[in-house]
Amino acid sequence: MQTISIKQQQYDLSPATLKQGSIFGAISNSAIEFLLSEGKLCEFAAQEVIFHEGEAGDSFYILLYGDVAFYKGHAERPTLIRTIVPGEALGYVTMIALSPRAGTARTEKNSLLLRIDSHVFAAFHDEHSFDFGIMILNLSRDMARQIQRLSGTIADLTDVTRTVF
Repeated sequence: MQTISIKQQQYDLSPATLKQGSIFGAISNSAIEFLLSEGKLCEFAAQEVIFHEGEAGDSFYILLYGDVAFYKGHAERPTLIRTIVPGEALGYVTMIALSPRAGTARTEKNSLLLRIDSHVFAAFHDEHSFDFGIMILNLSRDMARQIQRLSGTIADLTDVTRTVF
């Protein structure tokens, strides 16, 4: 992992481009610029671990470019839980829950992520409260979609032999 400055990077980080992702949708340009300047831009090589299951969940990441796989389970046999695409967040739930990382995140190819720690998140709330509310709504929508997918997966894996209705 390499921390880079906004001036060092070669990606298109314009608000118009970032708003195409679910997390930045409907957020003002000035709020996006605040997050880019106050957060930490992290460039990861392919197959590099972002965080390990059990580590402190004191921040979350927004994937700006690349692909990230999220695994859970034993080191000798990890299970792919989901793939994160640009514009989505990872690690948000554990930061809010004040709990350890629930799984291991690894890049699938060279990737750029924006790390938002709890201090930057609090400052974002103070400086851009309206946009903070929109971001919380966007994060909540993503979590709701994940819960829907999870419930579908559980239903597919469960052998239901009785009629409920």
